[in-house]
Amino acid sequence: MHIGQSVAIITDAGNPIGKAVALHFASLGATLALVDNNEVELKKTLQSCRKINDASAAFYMQCYDEASIQSLFQQVTERFGAINILLNTWTGTEIPHLLSPTSITDFNLIMQKSAASFFIFGKVAAEFMQYQPHQSVIINLALSHENHHPHTPTTSKTVVSGLTQNWANELASLNIRVGGIVPINLQDKHHEQHTIVNVPMQDEIARNVEYIVRNDSFNGRMLESEIGV
Repeated sequence: MHIGQSVAIITDAGNPIGKAVALHFASLGATLALVDNNEVELKKTLQSCRKINDASAAFYMQCYDEASIQSLFQQVTERFGAINILLNTWTGTEIPHLLSPTSITDFNLIMQKSAASFFIFGKVAAEFMQYQPHQSVIINLALSHENHHPHTPTTSKTVVSGLTQNWANELASLNIRVGGIVPINLQDKHHEQHTIVNVPMQDEIARNVEYIVRNDSFNGRMLESEIGV
């Protein structure tokens, strides 16, 4: 797929990794719809992208319910044309311990905040992409709840990987590819703490997103980005 002729929706665009992908795609000439529920960071990403490429717009969303996401895709389509790419970010945490006193409440909260919006973005994207004559791509990205930290819980990796494979099988006949990216956490040999995600790490993930988009045979698979010192 030619990125310079594409319209891409980037979720969590105020996140450092989402911003890195947005800047990379802006440099390649893509038209960008930047989405986040953090208005301040979203505006910063928009300003940075517009220094590279004027074809960018910010869409601040307070709520990630189905109606709001449907409205977002409709607005982007009316403004920019058919949507070719979705960067769909899962920002999750570990599933609570089964015997925890608040496990049911905590589990419901995780599903509402992380899984529901992630699934809805994928569903709505597929609905908008399915009638296009050209190929479209959904890239699922697993991140931790703490946006600046590289550690991605095992549960998030498992869920994102499973959904990526399932969606790829379901959407293949509609000319929609689905790929995924999961960071690998490399432990610093001299420190017990994981490192903060720095610029080279962000750039690697951005390049992996580009690879999935450009590689027309990449479907139903996950890329692992090494992040660490």
